[in-house]
Formats: sequence, C-alpha cells, structure tokens
Amino acid sequence: MQGGVNPKIEVRRLDFFYDEMQALFDITLDIRAREITAFIGPSGCGKSTFLRCLNRMNDEIDGTRLEGEVRLDGQEIYAPDVDVVELRRRVGLVFQKPNPFPQSVYNNVAMGPRALNLARGAALDDMVETYLKRVDLWDEIQADPSIPAMSLGLGQQQRLCIARTIAVAPEVVLMDEPCSALDPIATLKVEDLMRELREEYTIIIVTHNMQQAGRVSNRTAFFWLGELVEFNATSKIFTNPDEERTEAYITGRVG
Repeated sequence: MQGGVNPKIEVRRLDFFYDEMQALFDITLDIRAREITAFIGPSGCGKSTFLRCLNRMNDEIDGTRLEGEVRLDGQEIYAPDVDVVELRRRVGLVFQKPNPFPQSVYNNVAMGPRALNLARGAALDDMVETYLKRVDLWDEIQADPSIPAMSLGLGQQQRLCIARTIAVAPEVVLMDEPCSALDPIATLKVEDLMRELREEYTIIIVTHNMQQAGRVSNRTAFFWLGELVEFNATSKIFTNPDEERTEAYITGRVG
C-alpha cells in the first residue's frame, strides 16, 4: 500500500526469464486504481515485457518463466487455478500497432460482448454505439458501424481497438506504445481519450515519448536494463527525480 491507497495491482520481487536470459530483475511496485501509470526507459529495458506480465500474455511465448508475485485486487494472478481468459478480460491489452479484425466496425466492438453473452439484439446495438461514442468514432464513421474496420485511418483503428477492449468491461487497460504508429493529431486524440477513461479504468502505458508520459500520467516508472530504477509521481520524476540515472535519462544525457 502506498500513502494509504489500496493498490489495484501489487508486484513483489518479480524476476522474468526468456529461457536462461533474465529480462527483469526484482521488480516491486504498486499500481493505483483509476490512475494512468507510465513506463518509460530506453528500448530493450523491459517495459513491454513487464507490461505483458500483468495479464500473462508472456505465457504465450515458449521458454518464458516468471518468479515473484503479481496480485490483482489482492489475488495472485499466477496461481494455478486462475482462469487466464477471465484475467485477460479484466486486464485488457491495446497493442502498439492497431490490430482491428478484418470485419466491420460493428463486429469488432460486438464480438467480445457477444461471446461473453453481455448483450444481444438491440441491447448489443446500443452497446456498440455507446463504446464507439466513448472513443469519439461514432460521428467520424457517420453513424454507420457496418463499414469495414480496415477502411479507417490508423488513428481511428487504434481508437476502435480501445473501444473493443473496453467493451468487455475490463478493470485495467494496458497500452503498449499505443501512439507510436500515429500522427500528432491522432496521438492527441488518443491521449484525450486516455484522460477520459481513467475516470473508470486503471490505465498503464508503455511509451518512448517522455512528453506524452508527462502530459497524461499520474505516476511514472523508469526502467533501465531490466531494473526498476525509480517509481514516483510523474511531476517528481520529471522535475526532481531521486535517482541520478533517472535524471540522466530525462535530460537526454543517456538512453
């Protein structure tokens, strides 16, 4: 617990391995609910690997191994009896490159709720409309969700992927460099959306864009060569960090 706030996610003494190569070393941190937490650091420092530890996406990679604890609302997500499909519903992931299904906009949003039996018929139609409006797409597609998802621009596709993720009622939304493939205008739209969504969801983003971390996040974690060097309020990380390595990275002297 940090400052009397119950964490949404607790990580304790986490080590992670790709076969015999250790990628993460002794990571301990708490992620607060309904905040945006940013992971920053140079390429190859373990940010995305750590992000995928939080919904067990690394399980899909042969030869990986995790030691330590990851708890969601106090429950260990690596326990043998955990339903991984349900975990990934609760902890959704938005990828770096937009990956809409090659179907209609409607089916991209409706597929998850339909599979989980969350809504049918007119109620499902209403749900699709609601989530497309949440990501500011409804007007842009001229209220026609039957159009092909692949006909959208990259920024629109990424917002559609966010709508698809939140349509299954997650509690945590992971975003792995969600704006790296987008132009500046599309990036600002996604950032605005993040700020709106944190009223309802716990959001964790990996970003190489330090200005983006400064604009949208409440707290920032700085990773370096698989280690968590510093984790603090974003304002402190960017103006008065505790660690010399953090200051060197923020000021551009290294990394």
